[in-house]
Amino acid sequence: MKKALLAMVSLSAVAGVAQAEVTLYGILDMGIANLTAGQNINPTMPAGVPTQIIQSNTPGKSVTTLAPNGLSQSVLGFKGNEDIDSDLKAGFMLEAGINPNTGSVTNGLLGLTQGTVNTSTGEDSSRAGQLFNNRSVLYLTSREWGTLSFGRQYSISLDDILKYDPQQGAYAFSVVGFFGAYGGGGWTEDARLDNAIKYNATFGKARLGALYQFGGVAGNNSANSAGQLALGTDLGNLSLDAFVSYKKDGMGTSAAGGTASVPALKAIVADNKATALFAKYTLGPATFMGGAEHIIYSNPADGGAGYSPIGGYTYTQVVTNLFTIHKEVNLLYGGLRYDITPALNLAASFYNAHQLDFSGTGCSSSASLKCSGYMQGYALVADYHLSRRTDVYAGISPTSVNGGFVATGYIATENTTTMVGLRHMF
Repeated sequence: MKKALLAMVSLSAVAGVAQAEVTLYGILDMGIANLTAGQNINPTMPAGVPTQIIQSNTPGKSVTTLAPNGLSQSVLGFKGNEDIDSDLKAGFMLEAGINPNTGSVTNGLLGLTQGTVNTSTGEDSSRAGQLFNNRSVLYLTSREWGTLSFGRQYSISLDDILKYDPQQGAYAFSVVGFFGAYGGGGWTEDARLDNAIKYNATFGKARLGALYQFGGVAGNNSANSAGQLALGTDLGNLSLDAFVSYKKDGMGTSAAGGTASVPALKAIVADNKATALFAKYTLGPATFMGGAEHIIYSNPADGGAGYSPIGGYTYTQVVTNLFTIHKEVNLLYGGLRYDITPALNLAASFYNAHQLDFSGTGCSSSASLKCSGYMQGYALVADYHLSRRTDVYAGISPTSVNGGFVATGYIATENTTTMVGLRHMF
């Protein structure tokens, strides 16, 4: 009797797995990069090496190294779904960003805790060492009514930024890919949102997207919350999308002069609002695409009482009054993707972020981080598919900063990244 019962349980388990259609999948992306102003590799940050110009790049010192995640964030994930009825499915996705050079889970904030004491560096990130730092989602989906998802997931702003980026968010070549603040509607940490409910649907030619992040703060339900609304359409070869977003008590993290034994982080807390418009037009083998975004930073209405650090980190400095005058940033980017052959693709792009003066003096120099300034970047990338799952790529991307951007801590004001790499998807 016991053997028969055990056999029935085993068969039921196998049948359950078959119905759930659980899949293991992933991406591994590595290459060799040269930076004209660089830093040593950091195994914890998403890009591994700061391939775009960042605040702690070293002037006059180039670096050539094995670099991860040139075109894509390397990930390891599990996903599955189950038919509820003829139209409705339930499913899940658990996905971790990893650094393939070391096998470690991506943790952008870890490098920042040690400031500039180590020669390696870090950048603010929405991936802060969580096990499934990319996505942790449970969803219901219907062909007729769309998809409703719950958990940690991409913001709608990040979805649209990447959809209309000619470089598809490549860390080594895309300013909006490397700097997640644009996809986060103000802060990098908001490019992926915990405790969020998200809805996407298509009705005829119209697309609708909505997202709400629950703050989870006792006695103040709106603290640390976020909301986003998106609309889009396809009109023949033309695609259009737009979004509006807000985030209360959002956080930007930077180094605070810590050491390996005494870590330190600095947080700037703000209420952010963003609006954006995107367009894409396909003409034969060429697809022209781009977008514009406007971001407004203001001091938190609740004094920053609702800020919530990610990854379990604590902060030695928390600034809640930087934006007495609202900070405004305008982003414009675009370019094209061109299919030379079915296997060979060429992508060319430009990026321009303009920070308006919020000092009240109208300054445009590097004397203050509140002065106006620009960040600019360009990229040219060739990608050749050896097979359906494996491709090789090569590209070059110069970036620069001036004015108020420099005063935030940039040592070098120019950097050029040249990289060749190999990517495999499974």
